[in-house]
Amino acid sequence: MLRKCCERFVAPETLFFVVVWVAFQVHFRERAFSDPGTLWHTVVGESILRDGFMTTDPFTYTHPGRTWIPQQWGGEVVMALLHRVGGFDALLLAFSTGIAALFTWLFARLRRAGLHWSLAAVLACGALFVASFHFYIRPHLATMVFLAVTMAILVDFDRGRASLGRLALLIPLFVVWTNVHGGVLGGVLSFGLVAAGWAGSYLVGRPGPITSVRTGFGVLGVLCTCALTPFDNPFGMEMIHTWQRIVGSTVMAQVVNEHKPLGLSSPLDQMLLAFALLYCVLLAGTLPKLRTEFRFTWLVPLVWMVLMFKGIRQGPLFVMTATVVVADFWPHTRWHDWLKKYGDSLAYGTVTPLRPSAFALPSALVLLALAVQAAGISVPVFGRGWASFSRDFVPTDLTDAIAHELDTAPGRPRLFNDCNLGGYLIYYHPAHKIFMDDRFELYGDPWLADYVDAAEKHPERIEEYCDRYACTHALVGVEFTRTPFDTYLSNSPRWHEVARGQGAVLFRRVSLSTP
Repeated sequence: MLRKCCERFVAPETLFFVVVWVAFQVHFRERAFSDPGTLWHTVVGESILRDGFMTTDPFTYTHPGRTWIPQQWGGEVVMALLHRVGGFDALLLAFSTGIAALFTWLFARLRRAGLHWSLAAVLACGALFVASFHFYIRPHLATMVFLAVTMAILVDFDRGRASLGRLALLIPLFVVWTNVHGGVLGGVLSFGLVAAGWAGSYLVGRPGPITSVRTGFGVLGVLCTCALTPFDNPFGMEMIHTWQRIVGSTVMAQVVNEHKPLGLSSPLDQMLLAFALLYCVLLAGTLPKLRTEFRFTWLVPLVWMVLMFKGIRQGPLFVMTATVVVADFWPHTRWHDWLKKYGDSLAYGTVTPLRPSAFALPSALVLLALAVQAAGISVPVFGRGWASFSRDFVPTDLTDAIAHELDTAPGRPRLFNDCNLGGYLIYYHPAHKIFMDDRFELYGDPWLADYVDAAEKHPERIEEYCDRYACTHALVGVEFTRTPFDTYLSNSPRWHEVARGQGAVLFRRVSLSTP
């Protein structure tokens, strides 16, 4: 009886989901919130729900009235709604559930490609581990999910497992994607490259999914419509201009870690390179059958690999596309043939379709957690109060001191702050405008370059900023050791240390110069 029950309700995918879900609820309870954008994205979403869209900067005293739009508004609204239901615990729950569901789906595709569950788990977990450096609770996670789904639809259409109607589902997907994150441009790029390959195959008489002029025009129509979806947003061309400023920024590529090119010095770089080499080795296994089995979808991860070398933020997108594609070409590799010949227990021909009952346990687990959080019940791992902030990145230990200092200071206090502390101030001290945060598309390259020069090489220039904007206080990061701003302010007779926390320190300006 028990065995039959387990066979019905517990599949390898069930166990994979539960393990990943629990692991993320535990390991990422702090780490998922270590990006300053998490806090201000939530505030922006709440502001949209309350007051509608803003079109100018609402947070800084340095750029009042400058054009700024919430170009990730769809994700921000979702974050705000989750926050209303269960606070940051609900955000963590959605984060863990989304990641676990994504990689369980990839695990299932690998199994159905003929990989034994153990090998499929190793590959899926390897992809999960390599991509996890960019896992933060921000709308950019949607791009990882949507790109993986896009690749799966393209692969299935290429194999004849999906109709033109299913391919057309990319249109509404891209509309949603447009209003959640600018990564939709990567989806259009991937689709365009594959469609061009399909058209070329048809023109030279090679087998492919385009078997007639009618089908070709159908694919072209879907592609053109998808290419127009970035214009389907509440802000029109301003959304496109915002993306152009982000992609075209030369300063961000030099100073923002996730925009920097891939190197070989850090463990992160080495892990991404190792996964790239693994993909190339697996792809090389198709060479004996390349003439008869080659698919243009197999080349898309190579494009993302090149983009990854230009900016490591593309690394997770390479991992997503590569994992989807490996599940497609695996049965056509010499490695699969070798396992079938010498280790048939590790290579299956077919796999029993996943029963709907296998989703019962994961669904019940997530719904139970959501109900517990909505009820405000404190339970470890999935209840209220479990999600937390690392004080190295979010100085919640200074919240009371900052509030007291700003509320009791004479006149109109104004706070200079490190850019990484802007999101914290926006969320915890909404009544006070900030100096800047990490919305770098608002500030522009000259401002960002000037700030980085001051923060890294000339901390004394904080006096220029404070004179220009009449700042009375400064909140600067500590980052495990004293930063240049911290060192300068601590040794300057013009500044008095008010409170020091684990990751930040608050100063009061003793002598204020006339601007």
